[in-house]
Amino acid sequence: MTVELVKGRRIGIRSTGTGAPTLLAHCSLAHSGAWGGVMAGLNDRLCMTAFDLPGHGESEFDTNIDIQDQACETATAILERADGPSHFIGHSFGATVALRCAVERPDLVASLSLYEPVYFSLLASGNPAAYAKELEASAEFNAYLLAKDWPKAADLFLKNWGGEGGFAAMPEVQQRYVLKTIPLILESNHTIIELHEGGLSLADVARVDVPCLLMEGARSPEVIHRVNDLLEDTLPNVERQVFQAAAHMGPISHPSVVVAAIRSFLFGDDA
Repeated sequence: MTVELVKGRRIGIRSTGTGAPTLLAHCSLAHSGAWGGVMAGLNDRLCMTAFDLPGHGESEFDTNIDIQDQACETATAILERADGPSHFIGHSFGATVALRCAVERPDLVASLSLYEPVYFSLLASGNPAAYAKELEASAEFNAYLLAKDWPKAADLFLKNWGGEGGFAAMPEVQQRYVLKTIPLILESNHTIIELHEGGLSLADVARVDVPCLLMEGARSPEVIHRVNDLLEDTLPNVERQVFQAAAHMGPISHPSVVVAAIRSFLFGDDA
């Protein structure tokens, strides 16, 4: 683990492996260490760099800049260091960063491996009924966020996205970290849920012609499957894997199946 200055901000970075250059972006409320199981399963074929998202782990967050903008700036700066295009692996919010980077800098991305990209705003035009349903389903959680009731927001968020037990089941050290990072979910709503000028569109996604692997857990919230349905229909070069035993935290809870899918996707019979 190192801390580097990237685009003028302090960024936590983990690196391991040999082979093709690869960047990894984790989910909200986590840090780059969440990729430990996946990186261990790929380090014989990929030279991997995982970075902490803004405000997560050891990375700074500039409150004057959109959180996804910052994450994309960091990712792009790291991608530019590589000798040629890199594979990009992303989970949840990190997967939205990977997809946006592929749209904005296709010259830097060799492939995308996306585990449940939470780009709900794309549903507004592609599946309005699913979009309206998600807004209704997340209303209580967003109310807790706006009221800055971080414990209740964290508990509801974790029960929906993080598996059984919720906030109360976590060790105290993890609870403190979640309470520190849960306000950043509110920061991300602008780019992944709300409609706004200059936001990613389905027409943008349709221009991403690099190979793309969409992954999801069968036990994940329904909205995830609707987003991946839409992306599968829109991306020109895509394959999809559904893991029956996994939910939203698959890269952490079921790294071996995620590793197997990525190895098959990138290296064919080397699964």
